[in-house]
Amino acid sequence: MSVETSPRLSLEYVMPTQAQKHVTINETFRRLDALVQATILSGAIDSEPVTPAEGDAYILTAARSGAAWNLMSENSLAIYRDEEWSEIPPQTGFRVWAADIDSVLVFDGQNWVGTISLINELNNLAHIGVGTNADGTIPFAAKLNAALWTARASDEGGTGDLRYTLNKEGSENTLSLLFQSDYSGRVEAGLVGDNDFQIKLSDDGTSWHSIFRATSEHVKIPASQGVSVAAINGDAPGARRNLLINGDFSIAQRGEIFSTPNNGDCTLDRLVHVFDGGMIHELSRQSFAPGQDGVAGGPSHFLRWRLTGTASSNPWIEQRVENARCLTEGDAVVNFHARASRSVSMVCRLRRHFGAGGSPTESLQQATFGLTGDWMRFVLSIPITSLSEQTFGTGHHLSLEFYLLGGENDVDIDLADVQLERGSMATVFDRRNYSEQLNLCQRYFAKTWPSQIAPGNLSVAGSLATSTNGKLNTALFDWRLPVEMRTAPSVVIYSPNTGAAGYIDASGTDIAAAPASISENAICFQSAAYSSVEVARAHIVADAEI
Repeated sequence: MSVETSPRLSLEYVMPTQAQKHVTINETFRRLDALVQATILSGAIDSEPVTPAEGDAYILTAARSGAAWNLMSENSLAIYRDEEWSEIPPQTGFRVWAADIDSVLVFDGQNWVGTISLINELNNLAHIGVGTNADGTIPFAAKLNAALWTARASDEGGTGDLRYTLNKEGSENTLSLLFQSDYSGRVEAGLVGDNDFQIKLSDDGTSWHSIFRATSEHVKIPASQGVSVAAINGDAPGARRNLLINGDFSIAQRGEIFSTPNNGDCTLDRLVHVFDGGMIHELSRQSFAPGQDGVAGGPSHFLRWRLTGTASSNPWIEQRVENARCLTEGDAVVNFHARASRSVSMVCRLRRHFGAGGSPTESLQQATFGLTGDWMRFVLSIPITSLSEQTFGTGHHLSLEFYLLGGENDVDIDLADVQLERGSMATVFDRRNYSEQLNLCQRYFAKTWPSQIAPGNLSVAGSLATSTNGKLNTALFDWRLPVEMRTAPSVVIYSPNTGAAGYIDASGTDIAAAPASISENAICFQSAAYSSVEVARAHIVADAEI
């Protein structure tokens, strides 16, 4: 045998003619004892220990020092045995356990590298399984109950951003997220066979229907195969979603400020002051500052509900929706913006009234919302029960109600963009133009004054004019209503000269007048006889509120 040591661990062989063979064998055992299941105390100590224990081992550093260690090489293993230090030069692949750092170190041919560093730099792995097995078909598989991806913060060397990037080879390929139930596909979202973003649904994992497709130029919501816009937002394409009229408080035919209204008084169009609850109320229309960003969509106005004193019961306002049949069985949703001068809880409730002679009033849903000094958007989801067992009477309607609980005290509450719509999704506010909104309001309340002048003001602007009629010199007025009203309205006639109710103005003299005929479309009224009447003027209001 010409080679005297083993190629990997440099173990000395016993030669055929060698004397004292036990010396070689014992040295081999010592080397094996040091290298097999090798443990070092540290690879970061520079100074040779003064009182080492038998079997102590170290990896030598570049700054090593000491009588024995100075004679050895960097990265060598220094083992203390038989009361002296021995050196074992490392070879590529040597592994030791470093006790001071609780880690395995591997010699890569130049340096000792921690296995944690190796794990941090894993590349080109065939597959990874977390809690389950991965294979060539699914190279990454995980079975778990929660997962988190979070951005590396700037103080950790990151940017604070996180962009999750997915890539496909070409436009004809698929890049999507597939949502399954019991391993059967139900929803797929992504780039499915082209570069349009799609959302597809399936009942069985086999037949798929696209419900949404978006390109850089347009959005398509197909209305075929049982999937429609109505299924998404609860209404037909292009239909007005908001069942409330004047939910943005843009119309104020009766005026803009209502101090101490009576219970049951109508204030801003379609808004009823139902009950004071022992507090002093003031309802007013306020204007948004141009460019404000508290409520999106550029609204012009909001409602301020000022309550003073302490509530003995529930202070209450509401907006009413004609026809309780307008919400059939299914889902509806209310959304509105609100804030308050102090933190306060406000209840929002939707009730269904079946009218005189109909079924008892039904509460559909209510919730309590916490208001603060900042504008916030609130959403109330409402399950709508069946109408099959109900009886409808005269004047059936819905009421969307806002009220406080007893015991509350001084507070200002602001409301904006109140919307009630079919479906389960609260959409952006359905903003109507002024003329459309005004015509809708005039179905319930109309006046001859211009829209910016409250009824009762001393103004001839917009007043009706006529001359004497017949041998009794009475003034006869015929007012064609701007829209057909909900029902034949109640009527009040005013003198433009004095503002007196029940009178017309005859060249500066008030003359009593009364309706002659009233319908949903027109009102005819006539004054008492007055011999000197030549030109007569009158204002009138017509009220057909629910």
